[in-house]
Amino acid sequence: MVSSIDLSTRLTATKLALKAIREQEDNSAATSSSSSRSSLLGTYGVDTSSSSTNTRLTQLLAQYAQSSSEETASETTEQTSSGDITQAGFMKDLKAMLEDLSKDPAKASQAKAMLDALAAGTLTVSDPSEGAQVLAWDVKSDSKTTSKPATEIATTGWSDFLKDHLKRDGSAYAKTASGAYVDSISGDNAFFGSVGSRYYYLTWPQPKTGTLTV
Repeated sequence: MVSSIDLSTRLTATKLALKAIREQEDNSAATSSSSSRSSLLGTYGVDTSSSSTNTRLTQLLAQYAQSSSEETASETTEQTSSGDITQAGFMKDLKAMLEDLSKDPAKASQAKAMLDALAAGTLTVSDPSEGAQVLAWDVKSDSKTTSKPATEIATTGWSDFLKDHLKRDGSAYAKTASGAYVDSISGDNAFFGSVGSRYYYLTWPQPKTGTLTV
């Protein structure tokens, strides 16, 4: 498994690349180009090949990196214990994140579906950077469970993991009516987002209905 320090280094590198891009655009807005942007991202280990899949993934990863609320001074601090997906502390933080997400009108339907799956014991949390996956549980209704063993999965970077798991329809990612992504391997609903300062991939069952593309 990759250590939390390695993961922190990867996230920090991506954010530094994005910061460098913004500074470059501020200093030379008239001459900045897509090639210089790709070069900077490539320097920090972000896949920037010309395929539409990689372009979409770069945009998705950049979106989450830019939306992080971490301050620069705290970017290299050690991860808290709640980042361990096998622990009850993480599950408490996960539920709090989903409850906050449910307050956003654009994400409410998706958040409610994940909360229902959490209560039903059908919400799966994957952390490919640590090579771990676990079935989530609601600590409020199951306070006696303090931890659960993780299932080992392939350890890989987020770019490769999302490329393998997010279902596509042409040049777009497939989405359900609730706005969830679709896992190409299981066919389940999928969500990629952060709990605290780390990223996770959540999946839960969906009815066998059609999907929308965006």
